[in-house]
Amino acid sequence: MTRTTERPGPPTVFHERRTYRRRRVMDAARVAPLLALILWMIPLIWPQSGDGTVSSAKALIYVFVVWAGIILLTWGLSYLLAGEVDELSDSDT
Repeated sequence: MTRTTERPGPPTVFHERRTYRRRRVMDAARVAPLLALILWMIPLIWPQSGDGTVSSAKALIYVFVVWAGIILLTWGLSYLLAGEVDELSDSDT
């Protein structure tokens, strides 16, 4: 007779979908400043002389596009986080 036994191990972790989503948005909000810093530092590694130089006009356009993108990213993240806070406060009452 073969007997199957369940091995004890760590229990399966299950997070509610809302909790999981809120944590991922909070993680994205924590990473956003680092992403912004990296994107703004990219022009520092562009070649300054030779054939592959980038004009200062293109560099300024890049900086302002990154700046606008960061504004949109942080607006979207704050919108998502504010919606989560509103849902949590409604469920508490």
